[in-house]
Amino acid sequence: MPTKASVETSIEEKMEEILVHLRKMDKRDKLRTWGSLFRSVLSIIPLIFFLWSVWYFINHGDEIMKQIANTAASSAAEYTKDQSQGMLDQFMNQYSLPGQK
Repeated sequence: MPTKASVETSIEEKMEEILVHLRKMDKRDKLRTWGSLFRSVLSIIPLIFFLWSVWYFINHGDEIMKQIANTAASSAAEYTKDQSQGMLDQFMNQYSLPGQK
């Protein structure tokens, strides 16, 4: 049967071991807290960018749509001009008199 002194020291050793583990857990929890804060800040950045882009489009949407329409119209006009010129050349080549080329 163990003596009272050996039981007390073993309990004290066990308590000291528990305290060592608690200190390690405390350090790990601090690192986890900082890590989760950092990840939270990183996850908020896309949300901020999305909200800013929605606000920008609400305020400047008319200008953006006008630019898109102007670009599409000028592109369509250029394409039509190129096509009509090619058709006109083809028509002239096909129906011109042989000696007038």
